Amino acid sequence: MSRIVGAVVAALGLLVAVLAGLAQSAPSPVAQPAPPGAGKNGEAWAWTQLVNGTSHTTEVRFATTEKPAGHCPTLQYSLGGQVQTAVLRKVSDPYVTGGGLQQFPTTFCLAPVPDGARNALIEPTTTNAATVYPGNLQLPLPEWPVNGRPRRVAVIGDAGCEVTSPTVGAPQNQDCQKDWPLEPLSAHAAAQSRPDLVVHVGDYVYREAPEGANDATPGCDTQGQAADWACLVKDFLRPSQALLAEAPFIFARGNHEVCTPPKVGRGAEWFRYFATVPRKNNECFTVPQTQVEPMQINAGTLHFILFDSSSASESSQPNKTQAAQYAKWFDEVNALAANHPTHDYFLITHKPLWTVTRASSQAVTWKNPTLAEAVKQTAMGSLAANIDLVLSGHVHSYQMLDFLNSPRPPQVTVGSSGATLDTPPDDTKVVGKTVDGETVQHSVSRGVHGYALLRDTAGQWNLTFHGVSGQAWPLDCLLSTGSTKEFTCK
Repeated sequence: MSRIVGAVVAALGLLVAVLAGLAQSAPSPVAQPAPPGAGKNGEAWAWTQLVNGTSHTTEVRFATTEKPAGHCPTLQYSLGGQVQTAVLRKVSDPYVTGGGLQQFPTTFCLAPVPDGARNALIEPTTTNAATVYPGNLQLPLPEWPVNGRPRRVAVIGDAGCEVTSPTVGAPQNQDCQKDWPLEPLSAHAAAQSRPDLVVHVGDYVYREAPEGANDATPGCDTQGQAADWACLVKDFLRPSQALLAEAPFIFARGNHEVCTPPKVGRGAEWFRYFATVPRKNNECFTVPQTQVEPMQINAGTLHFILFDSSSASESSQPNKTQAAQYAKWFDEVNALAANHPTHDYFLITHKPLWTVTRASSQAVTWKNPTLAEAVKQTAMGSLAANIDLVLSGHVHSYQMLDFLNSPRPPQVTVGSSGATLDTPPDDTKVVGKTVDGETVQHSVSRGVHGYALLRDTAGQWNLTFHGVSGQAWPLDCLLSTGSTKEFTCK
């Protein structure tokens, strides 16, 4: 049976279950009908993401351009054999910028979903949107038990189409029609790798000059619209819809999501839609600090820590002021990891700690001395022993780097899911070199578009890199998480 047919059958089955359940279960909140208006109009995007809630780990989020604005739909799900309903809570109304333009023409809503819930569905009669994504209105929920963990985690990053010149066809602009692979990558990753969870390590919109893209469309075709809703749809939501319909996401913040007054930075998009605690309007320009302190995201017994490195210095020498601040945050990271000392923790930082960008027979160049110096300045002088991996992007290639007989966690960089690629280093010139005081044992680099997949195999993590078509490239690497953290690759 095809996935589409299966989804339709599942949706019909759920509706039947809803009717039966309502007849048998205790009274539930009454589903709210769509508000009166001029018929179906606009479009809506719904997705599921993991957050750091105290009583739940999963939220359904819903952004709609339908009119009249201000209405949120109803979510249905099953829990403990009973059908439940919940009206999504409105977070923000459409935002009108100076001059009367709508930077964010959406009503944005969310609903927490209890752990253990199944069969989430946007009730179709409760939205006026003419088009809703995903089309079957079903939303993925965690499939792992509370005392278990995801079996397959896909990692993507730096996925937008890179357009920096306002001139269509300029050599520095990526060909968004032919050489931007995010949509097929998303479709193949969803169909072949079937992840239980997707981690996006940051950088969603790369259209610095939307008018210079060779696939420009209204709403994402003029200077200044890079931080608008239409560009977020074009650069991320639409091409990623297969993965968004397949699994919950964890969203990290990249350097393209900064709040940089007086510019309209893409931080406004990230804080409005993807932050674990979303904000309305352009509040990212008025919050006390432009970066967010570390947050723990739980996926059962697998834990992720989001570390906001969006503004970290790129200098070849440590920025002492930043290093001192980040050291305090890495102390917080280690304190979070102490919450469950026997569980696996993955650190997500958009800017990597130890990725090698260039290599010669004499030496290597790596990122990021400021962040690495901050780790040294922590009370422990290192990352906690149960932080088993560092997941990053920023560098537009794929690389796995681990260290010889070292407790340092391996660095996995996945900045290769869409944007123009960087040239990776020669791995033979990286192995055996010193990076931040440690000897590199393995360097596996790929200068092709793709994604990483982590698979839980009998309690250990297998790491593979997959191209746009979903096919795995060599090598297949098995992670050891004992006193030394290293991969065995074959």
